[in-house]
Amino acid sequence: MTTEQRSAMRDHFSDFDLDSTEFNDDYDEVLAELLEKCPVAHSKVGRGYYVVNRQEDVRRVAQDWRTFTSVDGMFPNRPDGMPPVLPEEIDPPYHTNWRGALNKHFTVRKVAEWEDSVRKQVDALIDNFIETGECDFVKEFAALLPGRVFFVTLLQAPLEDLDRLVDVVDDAIMGSPEEQGPAWAALHTYIEGYLEERQQQPPRGDFIDSILEGVDTETGEPCSWDDKVNVATLFLSGAVGTTASAIGSMVLHLASHPEDRDWLAANPDEHERAVEELLRLNSPVTGTSRTATKTIEVAGTQFQPGDRVVVNFAAACRDPEVYDEPLEFRPDRDQTRSAVFGLGPHRCVGSHAARLELKTSLEQILRRLPDIALKADATVTYSTGLLRIINELPVTFTPGAKVGDPR
Repeated sequence: MTTEQRSAMRDHFSDFDLDSTEFNDDYDEVLAELLEKCPVAHSKVGRGYYVVNRQEDVRRVAQDWRTFTSVDGMFPNRPDGMPPVLPEEIDPPYHTNWRGALNKHFTVRKVAEWEDSVRKQVDALIDNFIETGECDFVKEFAALLPGRVFFVTLLQAPLEDLDRLVDVVDDAIMGSPEEQGPAWAALHTYIEGYLEERQQQPPRGDFIDSILEGVDTETGEPCSWDDKVNVATLFLSGAVGTTASAIGSMVLHLASHPEDRDWLAANPDEHERAVEELLRLNSPVTGTSRTATKTIEVAGTQFQPGDRVVVNFAAACRDPEVYDEPLEFRPDRDQTRSAVFGLGPHRCVGSHAARLELKTSLEQILRRLPDIALKADATVTYSTGLLRIINELPVTFTPGAKVGDPR
């Protein structure tokens, strides 16, 4: 079926579906068409929702938390049995209290202290396949690294726990409505057990201690135990899911654009800006949901109280009003307005950690797998929902030695 035939099956302007096959298969074309012709799309799925696409409007909605609240959830149609996702699904001042407690653990300076540990995790994963000359980079690297960093560097929890949670995180974020609720509940159960163990141990001064200490709610009362568990659960799901998506997209670009791969290898000083540009090109988060609290008009569409509104970060990152030739890889762009990590008070707490993992991965891939390329006749497929994830990424490269191998 051609792109035109698939697109004809759905009117993305009035019958948009974040989880549809048509959006997944024609992702680039649909985003471009929404940006050109439809600043606000509508969906009939579930209770229905709107989709705000252009960066100016996305920024307006994401920053105005009083008019567009997050308390009804980040999914436009919330899965049954899904626990609250905190602090994503609360507003200031309670949200501000949590951000204040957590931000100090994820500053640029604090995250920089993780670099040696992250590099060791990157090299350990590459060691597992470098001698073979080929691998599925999603299954053997991108899907594993963020969780390893989270468990080894942050939680200092056993990696065998991670092995049984990777698929659960995937179901929680990208599964069917029937899978998502139970998966979130399973993550909640694991994190609750971990927090209970940590309560019995001496303090380490890390972000888990800050979560266990908790913060005051908007009424000045101490937060509940469930809220502490929900905050830690979001960190686990975000660390494993979102960053894995970003790494997969970055490596796909390297493997399918040898001219950019070779230029980056020859220009290591440009790696930081290249990471920002690759994130902009392929935003790992498609969007998250808000709920209108009053009658208001945005881009010619009037919202009523209770209307669900998805802020389309992926489209905002490609807005031609902001980025000239938005599908071109240009590391020298001004990225100060990027929406890739969200906008407004709910902007991603872990953005500096994600950047470190991406930059370190980029450095080691270029150093150890300098001729990485897509495997001949490889077909790259995606799954799209709140995240945009590559399912498989078969690549080849010249076999090399493991780190420390004397050969």
